[in-house]
Amino acid sequence: VTEVDQEVERIVAQHIRAKFPSDLIIGEEDQTENASGAQGDRIPDGNAWCIDPIDGTTNFVHNYPFFCVSIGFCVDGVPKVGVVYVPSSDSLYEAIDGCGAYLNGTKLSVDSASDISDSLLVNNIGHHRENDFVDESAERIRKWLKAGLRGYRSSGSAAINMAHVASGIVSCYYEHGFGGPWDVSAGLVL
Repeated sequence: VTEVDQEVERIVAQHIRAKFPSDLIIGEEDQTENASGAQGDRIPDGNAWCIDPIDGTTNFVHNYPFFCVSIGFCVDGVPKVGVVYVPSSDSLYEAIDGCGAYLNGTKLSVDSASDISDSLLVNNIGHHRENDFVDESAERIRKWLKAGLRGYRSSGSAAINMAHVASGIVSCYYEHGFGGPWDVSAGLVL
């Protein structure tokens, strides 16, 4: 977590609270408003905003351009609106449930790959380094490659990965576990 993560989250939350004062905000960096929001927790009922101020913090720290701001709006635990902004490419991905996904105003469509040999898969390993997790992750990648996967990438940002699936840049995204609802709520709508 960087000071920038905390400041971006504070600014975004401040804007949301000004317009929607009774809505719940679940931020990755400051979960004081709600006990929910840890890894594996469900998105709570009611209106909830899930904010990841910098998805891909390690990338941001290393000036690797795969980081973004991710904001998802959920109703009764179901993501309904998603916005992902990638500052390095000035890319704004947005979607409303049932209305399609857009990149800078242009409608998106997913990749047409129908077989693993045509697929570009993106995956995140995350920051876990326990022996079992590392072994399981390496074995999973080995199985994908031996099955004929066309290409494998690891970007470090769940929200960008999901945006890239929505836009057809990659065929699919897989991650074994993720940080919390802020990581996926926007991307699920895309």
